[in-house]
Amino acid sequence: MRNLKHKIFVLLCLLGLGTLMQAAPDPNFHIYICWGQSNMEGNATVPNEEKTGVSERFQMLYTANDCSNGDRKLGQWYTATPPLARCFHWNNGGFGPIDYFGRTLVEKLDPSIKVGVIVVACGGASIQLFEPSNYKNYLATCADWLRGYADSYGGNPYQRIIDMAKIAQEVGVIKGILVHQGESDNGQSDWPKRLNGVYQNMLNDLNLKASEVPLLVGEVRYTGPCSGHNNTIKKVPSVIPTAHIVSAEGCEAAGDDFHFSVAGYKLLGKRYAEKMLELLGDNPVAQQDLLLSLSVTKESEPGVVEIDVKKENNDIQKVEIYADDKIIATDQTSFVWENIPEGKHSVWAVGYDSNNKQYTTSKTTITIMEEQKPFNGFPAKIPGKIEAEEFDYGGEGNAYHDNDEENRNGGSRNEGVDLNDIAIGYSQTGEWIEYTVEVEEDGEYSVESRVASGSNTAAFTLYMDNQFIIPGDDGTPGGFIDVPNTGDWNTFTTIETKLNKLTKGVHVLKIEITGDWVDLDYLKFNLIKADKTKVTDLKPSKENIPDGRYYAYDANGKLIKVITLKNAYSDELGKGIYILKDFEGKAYPMVVK
Repeated sequence: MRNLKHKIFVLLCLLGLGTLMQAAPDPNFHIYICWGQSNMEGNATVPNEEKTGVSERFQMLYTANDCSNGDRKLGQWYTATPPLARCFHWNNGGFGPIDYFGRTLVEKLDPSIKVGVIVVACGGASIQLFEPSNYKNYLATCADWLRGYADSYGGNPYQRIIDMAKIAQEVGVIKGILVHQGESDNGQSDWPKRLNGVYQNMLNDLNLKASEVPLLVGEVRYTGPCSGHNNTIKKVPSVIPTAHIVSAEGCEAAGDDFHFSVAGYKLLGKRYAEKMLELLGDNPVAQQDLLLSLSVTKESEPGVVEIDVKKENNDIQKVEIYADDKIIATDQTSFVWENIPEGKHSVWAVGYDSNNKQYTTSKTTITIMEEQKPFNGFPAKIPGKIEAEEFDYGGEGNAYHDNDEENRNGGSRNEGVDLNDIAIGYSQTGEWIEYTVEVEEDGEYSVESRVASGSNTAAFTLYMDNQFIIPGDDGTPGGFIDVPNTGDWNTFTTIETKLNKLTKGVHVLKIEITGDWVDLDYLKFNLIKADKTKVTDLKPSKENIPDGRYYAYDANGKLIKVITLKNAYSDELGKGIYILKDFEGKAYPMVVK
């Protein structure tokens, strides 16, 4: 993100199309793996008008056992006429989000691109059905109808995905993985980590790179008994950096508690497609006779890139290098472009053969960012207080990311972060802000977050140098700070959270929003001094322990967590003997029976 020197390799290749097609899969046949439960399969009745007029550029690989009527066979390609998953549905169902995902893509993409989908979905299934180590035990306890769904995929839906994807890789390139699952796992806090496990398995089994194959995660309905699962879904990008959330807000619900209507599925499918189009960028077409690749080298001078043009055929007589619609170099195979202004720029090359035939590469976008610097000219100190509005200079995509360019909170800084002069607000999932900090001492720390929200789902997490510093429920990195609904946006409260160990030195602290509508005033970092006091050294106190916030230590003086006592009771500790210390340093022994 901070690399300000880029190296662009433009490869001018005169390869025949026939030779390329024989040597490798078609790079312009984009394949998408789509998996989950009934909403991914599609629960709506297929409208008659949706059964015709589907573009032949939109293809489906049939993934279930052969249809009884023989019109579709396992592992064969067909025009993507719904249903896209199993061939038989009791209610003529099978219309889902992937129908308009694919139709929208072929409408928006270059006509040379085809889209293929691999849909494997089982209604009512937990994510356990897609975990290779768990699916057998899970199926052993399932209802007969769910086992029947799994049997249509050979009894192992995950393996069917892999088998079909390998067939698809022979003719095309996998560009993304789409999932809509979670209704059956509503309230399961470790769902993001389990989803990451399935995603990583797919990448490994298919020899894919996460940076090239993003994960698109669809939200569940905003109404009904499973709507709370969206709070968990919003946390996925903090566990899976290449994951992107597809909103279901406003998608029309069906008459039951769990599914969408035809209109709801259309809108959700279009949103999947819009997100994928955003990720593909401006030039998703793979050049058949001219290849361009971008290599970013380590940081050098701001506003400088090196452009190298490599000719794979000696018949290329002349090369022109373009940047932002202007020729910046002619007949040079290596060129240093200097003094580039901040912002986004397009770079490409044009080659001419002896017959003056023109070969043009696709455009590569480079971004020159402002150098990231601390707000006050020097790193903020830890231990110490960091005001939320004093984030680093450096601009969008460098020191912060905001979903729009407008400051909707009226602050004096003319940037995209929504802030006033005392706090940030209007924050949405996926947005982040960075602060250059200096940790003055190795050790364990806690952080006091001064927050407010009028939402029940607000949350955020913290990174240091892009590594989690909030422990998860099991003690490993990956935790979140859930912000309570304080009644309104101006009613602030303080939340104390224990952190993983911090190391001395200069670092970059990142705040990432994982649940919409966090208002943040400041973060105050406190060094936790290890307390070696033993329980036997403390005389039992006859006075009751006052209600409030305490550091809880085990019998050996190791900090366990920060807890809250109410009516001298807390359900945050298991059975055992503890030492509680208030924030003034006063200690109390406590036995939990």
